[in-house]
Amino acid sequence: MTRVKASPVSAEERIAELDVLRGFALFGIFLVNMPTFLQPDLFLPEDRLPLSHTALDEWIRLLFDMFVQAKFYTIFSFLFGAGFYLFMSRAEQKGHPATRLYLRRLTVLMLFGVVHLLFFWYGDILHTYALAGLCLLWFYKRQEASIRRAALLLLIGWNLLMALTLLVPGESSYSAETWQRAREAITVYNQGGPAEWLQFRWTHEIPIVLEYEWMNVLSVLPLFLLGLYAAKKGVFHRPEQHAAAIKRVWLLALAASVPLVAMIPPVQSGAVDLPAPPELAVLVFIEWSGLSLCALYITSLLLLLRTGRGRKLLAPLAPVGRMALTNYLAQTVLSLGIARLFHLYGQAEMWLGLVLCLVIFPLQTAWSRWWLSRYRFGPLEWLWRCLTYGFVPPMKR
Repeated sequence: MTRVKASPVSAEERIAELDVLRGFALFGIFLVNMPTFLQPDLFLPEDRLPLSHTALDEWIRLLFDMFVQAKFYTIFSFLFGAGFYLFMSRAEQKGHPATRLYLRRLTVLMLFGVVHLLFFWYGDILHTYALAGLCLLWFYKRQEASIRRAALLLLIGWNLLMALTLLVPGESSYSAETWQRAREAITVYNQGGPAEWLQFRWTHEIPIVLEYEWMNVLSVLPLFLLGLYAAKKGVFHRPEQHAAAIKRVWLLALAASVPLVAMIPPVQSGAVDLPAPPELAVLVFIEWSGLSLCALYITSLLLLLRTGRGRKLLAPLAPVGRMALTNYLAQTVLSLGIARLFHLYGQAEMWLGLVLCLVIFPLQTAWSRWWLSRYRFGPLEWLWRCLTYGFVPPMKR
């Protein structure tokens, strides 16, 4: 019997809703990441404001905390779980060794992430996804109810731990040494050569990232499982059958988001008296509102995509989502390049970072559309498929 060669998914097999959601999430992630491209975020005070900041910076930071921070990596994590199910099920339907292909896919993703982490930026999420993605194999064959139960238990346990931090009295741990480290980072990133960049990153930044890696894995894993659960239920294959459930989730997410988001300003200002320091307590409400707004954003987009006007309005996001890996890594290269060229690191105010996002992302949208009108995959998506499937798929249309 002739064995069919494993091959990447064709454009006709793609689910447009997932590409739109990825494009939307990528914009939000860019907004969140931009301050870390322009500031020594690992060494800033708990309020995450630049060392020298204005009142406008404070307002932008507050709006980011309320509606952007921790609201979009959650969407991307949910979509990763959904993508896992689609990858495995399609490979099985075609008679391919799904587990082996998936492990190879994760290995390549880990390589991308490690290169990104070591040589470009400490905030890489790809290596974390590769690590947490291994756990999904344990759940793939399980019943939907078991997957949902595991996801909820992990979410509840993780958020109970965060709730306990609200009860622990404390003071700011920011020190003169950390402040000095921030000043050193500004000097190195603005004036240092490549060797100095790498030495500073490997000595001072990456150890901090690795110290908290287990927390990152635990925070994304339940979202992976929820995405797996939704895909297994057929939410993306048969959205019309799940319209009522999507509306119920939308209402619940809205009801939860309003009080959680509304608590951020008074907690941040100290108007709400909690045992924990305001700067730390607000991070808990940012994370909690991130979960509720993640659900609200996803369901809002799915409901919009069921209307003709909504599909037309959101269609430009689909090409960006199809090239999410390329665009994600390009955002790092472009932002760090601009910061270096104009000596902006540690000097740029938050409004400038916001403007850069509003300029660069539409350019990525137009470029993605142009590229995919001529080629079947984004550049890095094509490389990812080559290394996953072990052959070179045709690039040009």
